[in-house]
Amino acid sequence: MSTIGLIAGSGRFPLLFAESARRAGHEVVVAAFVNQTLPELERQVQAITWVKLGEFGKVAAALKHGGVSGVVMLGGVTKARFFRDAWVDVAGLKLLAQVAVRSDDNLLRAVARWLEEQGLPVVDPTPFLRDRLAPEGVLGKHAPSGDEWADARYGLELARGIGRLDLGQTVVVKDRVGVAVEALEGTDACIRRGGDLAKQGAVVVKAVKPHQDRRFDLPAVGPDTVEVMREAKARVLAVEAGATLIMDRDDMVGRADDAKIALVGIR
Repeated sequence: MSTIGLIAGSGRFPLLFAESARRAGHEVVVAAFVNQTLPELERQVQAITWVKLGEFGKVAAALKHGGVSGVVMLGGVTKARFFRDAWVDVAGLKLLAQVAVRSDDNLLRAVARWLEEQGLPVVDPTPFLRDRLAPEGVLGKHAPSGDEWADARYGLELARGIGRLDLGQTVVVKDRVGVAVEALEGTDACIRRGGDLAKQGAVVVKAVKPHQDRRFDLPAVGPDTVEVMREAKARVLAVEAGATLIMDRDDMVGRADDAKIALVGIR
């Protein structure tokens, strides 16, 4: 159908994207980072070029040579690795010189602008991941109780509210009370803190920020999320249907079933 470029960082997200894109009939051309990207990605893509962090010119050349129609940027890049492994080329030096405050968001937006100037538009990855987005309804064996459904719906409103303030994507609710809100600490820490306060039976809700740029920040949950919920004695995980990526769904649902945790997609 098309050839999509993938700038792949660490973790399984790039691998899952490539699998889904290929199943949908797309070819995937990758620029992968040495010591960051999983080597098994090579088996899932049309072509792959290994680059060091900072080799922006080489990244652009590889994607142009592959004839891509758009580019997605997925997977993490450890800042410690940047100082250890980076080999910043001329294009990278010019790009970094344009970024006064080098926060993650500012850097990502600067890279996206630079790629677009090279004729490589950065696009939303969700159309290529439809088979991995949470469906609406109950995903496993266990369903929430009536009170838990009410907490989940309240949590969705609360999560969207904090999203408008550009805080986090996750809240923990019990008995229609917000007991924890995600900020800089991340989803897992938010769940643990909510579990400490709620003691047991909490409902965890994750939603897309209303003005979120999905090119850079797609909400995701997976088997590790379930393990943190088990540790926190949480009872329900509710995620925004059609907008939240589920990593390794079969494994995640199996673990949730074993832990008697209800997984649901809500709108």
